[in-house]
Amino acid sequence: MTLSKYEYSMELLAAMACKTIAEQKKIPQIKAFDSFIKSKTANMLFDERTAFWCNGPDYIADEYNREMGAL
Repeated sequence: MTLSKYEYSMELLAAMACKTIAEQKKIPQIKAFDSFIKSKTANMLFDERTAFWCNGPDYIADEYNREMGAL
């Protein structure tokens, strides 16, 4: 399966945001990923219609933290 440029961007941004979340919360990246991927923020990121993938990983991590009540 070949990823579209949008799908590739979404996956890369998710990985980068999860790295940021893990560093902020001082947890393993896989734990951050498990939580992130179940979030509304991840749903927005992987929905091409929202164009949420146009934002940077720090913005995405901040949005996730807002969703989780951390900000």
